[in-house]
Amino acid sequence: MAPNNIYHLFFIPPFNQSFEVLKLLKKILVSWSDRTQAIKAFEILPDQVHLFAKAGFWPVEFRCRWMQRPTERFDVTWDDDLIIKSPQITEDATGTKRFTNENEIAQCDFASFVGGFEAVRRNKSSLEQFIPDEDPALTNETLTEASTLVYDKNTGKLVANCRLCLQDTEAAVYSIGVIPSHRGRGIATYMLQRALTILKRKYPILRLYVMEGNDAESVYYNLGFIPGVQEVQQMIIPAESN
Repeated sequence: MAPNNIYHLFFIPPFNQSFEVLKLLKKILVSWSDRTQAIKAFEILPDQVHLFAKAGFWPVEFRCRWMQRPTERFDVTWDDDLIIKSPQITEDATGTKRFTNENEIAQCDFASFVGGFEAVRRNKSSLEQFIPDEDPALTNETLTEASTLVYDKNTGKLVANCRLCLQDTEAAVYSIGVIPSHRGRGIATYMLQRALTILKRKYPILRLYVMEGNDAESVYYNLGFIPGVQEVQQMIIPAESN
């Protein structure tokens, strides 16, 4: 829990006072939070939706699920007109870590996602909102190496990227996108196969979080990712009006 946010609530069976606990957690959360802003609960399991609803949380429309598969070595053959790189992270004098080409990544993500499911789910609509802001504590050398930037050799333009992060202690896909002009060429599949291959050295599985109805779901199923239970991605206690 943090002000205005609660994540990953779970109970160990046969504990059966979950609603009483949630009411107490809500009371603490409300006292911590800025009530001019909504209080948000994330990744609510199906059997908890009614608990959060009884406690005064409203569900949003998005339904998501975790998917995962074992890491594995693949022989990936890229098209000759593509250049493949891993992103680089630099640290400034204040200790802030950023992608060295964050503006390129932002432009690629903006072209890949704007107006689509993921942009709506993450509430992003402008180019500035797509500038990468991953927490440096949630990455490491292996994850950065297994992340992929795909450039068009003829134009020098970044046309696809897949960035990885830590989710708990496991490797996870933070973001994966391909700009419209380069879709249908298997690039997303190749980026995931490259990630699975490099991660094999250190991580047993790769996880990702996908929203129901996202076109990329078929890519994940075809690559052998196994779906978990469907979750309500977010529920909220609306902000108080002045």
